Amino acid sequence: MKVRLRAGIDAGNWRQRGDQIFTALALSEKPVVLAIDELPILINRLLKGQDYRITPERREAADQFLSWLRKNGQTHRGGVSMIVSGSVGLEPILIQAGLSAQANIFSSFELKPWSQDTSVKCLDALACMYGLELSAEVRCEMCRLLRCCVPHHVQQFFGHLHEQLRRNRRHLATVADVGHVYEQDLLSVGGQIDLEHYESRLRMILGSQSYKTALSLLTEAAVNDGLLKRESIERYRTELSSGPVDSASIDDVLYTLEHDGYLAAQPGGYRFVSGLLEDWWKARHGAYFIPINKR
Repeated sequence: MKVRLRAGIDAGNWRQRGDQIFTALALSEKPVVLAIDELPILINRLLKGQDYRITPERREAADQFLSWLRKNGQTHRGGVSMIVSGSVGLEPILIQAGLSAQANIFSSFELKPWSQDTSVKCLDALACMYGLELSAEVRCEMCRLLRCCVPHHVQQFFGHLHEQLRRNRRHLATVADVGHVYEQDLLSVGGQIDLEHYESRLRMILGSQSYKTALSLLTEAAVNDGLLKRESIERYRTELSSGPVDSASIDDVLYTLEHDGYLAAQPGGYRFVSGLLEDWWKARHGAYFIPINKR
């Protein structure tokens, strides 16, 4: 099946053209799965433009698009199933604009990181594929450092370790090799290229002022062994209450950080989910950072 998505689409007829596409998909003899990647980024741009400000006009444009998507999802239920994905969460963006109800046709699916058992088995399979020897101790140490075993990070760690062994013409990895690769590759300038998107997507979703708040909170946690204590949060709330940002925005920032997997709530505050992201954030921002309780 071929559909010409850009056939004469403009601001005046996009709904009509879109309805025609959904109708054509629904006429298929077999059920159709329509995957829409990076929808949250599209909605974020509709809402905030280049200056990261939600205006009534932008909110109306986003509302119209989401209403149209919702209508077609309901009209063609059973014929066309939509899967929405993205590198950032849709829910925090909709909450910022008060549009959460427009996404109630979707059921959220949390794509969790691998367990340590799965990660260890993956590393073993990769080692066998490339002719390396990774003992159980080495594989467990790699998982311990990552803490949150995101599949890409597991494979990235292995890739750097494999490259070091290849350069040294060795096949047996040691725990010392793991520590060296973690410090010199994953946390180095080269590793920053792979992890920098964690910062850029926060800036894109939160805007410049709220991003500064997120940057402070995450760095506060990173320099305090990954812990963001409740008393520190309250100090930031007091500090920001006299500034240009409402102190209540800290709760919005924390919600975004928790929803998108940076922090996890625990008794007394929050904690970094990923050991790799915690160590990288500390290396990138912690050198000259003064914790709020020492200012």
